[in-house]
Amino acid sequence: MIATKIGKKSGVPDNYTRLGEYIAAAEEKGEKLHQFWIRNCDAGTNIEDLDLALLEIEAVRRQKPDIADKTYHLVVSFRPGEQDKLTKTDLMAIEAEYAKALGYGDHQRVAGTHINTDNFHMHIAFNKVHPETLKVITPHRDFKILAKVSREMEKKYGLAIDPGMTDGKERDPNTLSPAARDYEAHTWQESFQRHVLKHREEILKGLGKAKNWPEVHEVLAGYDISLKLRGNGMVLMSPDGQAMKASQLDRACSKQKLEERFGVFEARQRKPRGKGEYLTRTKRRYKPRPLVRHRNTPALWRRYLGKRKILSPQLSLMARALRNWKMFLLMEAHQDPLAMVLMVAHREMLEVLSNKPTFVPTTPLQSRKVRSGMRLR
Repeated sequence: MIATKIGKKSGVPDNYTRLGEYIAAAEEKGEKLHQFWIRNCDAGTNIEDLDLALLEIEAVRRQKPDIADKTYHLVVSFRPGEQDKLTKTDLMAIEAEYAKALGYGDHQRVAGTHINTDNFHMHIAFNKVHPETLKVITPHRDFKILAKVSREMEKKYGLAIDPGMTDGKERDPNTLSPAARDYEAHTWQESFQRHVLKHREEILKGLGKAKNWPEVHEVLAGYDISLKLRGNGMVLMSPDGQAMKASQLDRACSKQKLEERFGVFEARQRKPRGKGEYLTRTKRRYKPRPLVRHRNTPALWRRYLGKRKILSPQLSLMARALRNWKMFLLMEAHQDPLAMVLMVAHREMLEVLSNKPTFVPTTPLQSRKVRSGMRLR
C-alpha cells in the first residue's frame, strides 16, 4: 500500500466541503464508492450524516480565518484484489492508525474507499483544526510517518509490501513517485516527472556547468521547468502545476547541495524579450500527451484537442469529460472501436509499469491491435 499526501495547489482555495462531497460521490467515470465513514463529528458517522457533518466541520474551520491551508488530504492506494481481504472494520482501523500517527486522532475527518478500473484506494480528508483546542496541526516529515504506518499495516493485514522511501534501500532515480503514478493512472497522460526523467542526463549535464542561480534557471527553463522553494526543500514545477522534489532528479539537486554551490536561493528574474541575457528558448517543452502511443493515436488525440478548444463553458458535463485523455476515451469508447483499443493499450501498459497482473483483452481483435500497435512514448 502506498500513502500519498495530496498537497494544496497554489492559487486554489482550500475547499473542505467540496472534497468531502467528492469522497462520498466517487465522481470519476467508472469509479464507485465502496465504504464511507465520518469521525469525531456530533452530526453522525454515516453518509446520510454528511451534509450536517460538513457544516459542523466548516464551523470549526471558520475559527481560524487567517490559515489558508486547513485540510490534510491523504490517499492510500492498495494492490488489486486487496479490497477482498479487508472488511470495513479493517479499513477504519487502518485509517485510524494513520490519523493517530499524524497527530489527527481527535480531529474531524471524512473517509471513503473507491473502486475503479485502475486501483482500489482510500481517501481521508482531515480537518487540521482541532475541534476543541482549535490548534492547527501540520505534521513534520510526514512521508516517514506514512511509510512507517504503511509497513505496519501491510504486515498486520497480510498485504503486499510496497517499499517506501525510508526502508533503507537506494531509490532508483528513474522511478516515478506515487503522485506521478497516480497522475498517469487517472489521466493516461505523460506526467511531468516522466518528462523530466526522460531528459535527466542532459539536464544534469547543463546544471553541472552552471555557475550561479540565473544559469540554473536558464538550464531548467530549457525543459519547461521552474525551480521553487516548498517547505524546507525545493521542487521542480511544470507549467500546469505538477511538481517533483528537486532531489529526485539527483541528490546534487537538493536545496542544501545547490545552496552550497550558489549561495542562498534566488528566484528566477524574468526580463523583457531582447534585454535579458538569460531569456531562454524552451528546447524540450512539456505538453500533455498520451502515455501510450498506438499507430492510430494521433487522429483521436487531434479530435480530443479540437473538442477542448471549442468547448463552451456552459457545457459543464462535457467540460468534466474532457479534463484529460482518459475521460475522453471513456466517453468515446461506446461509439468508436479505436477508442476502445486505446483503452486496452493504456490499461495493459500501466499494469506492466506498476508490476500488476497484465490485463487480458476480451476479444481477439483487441489482442492483435494491442500487440501490434502499443508503444510507450
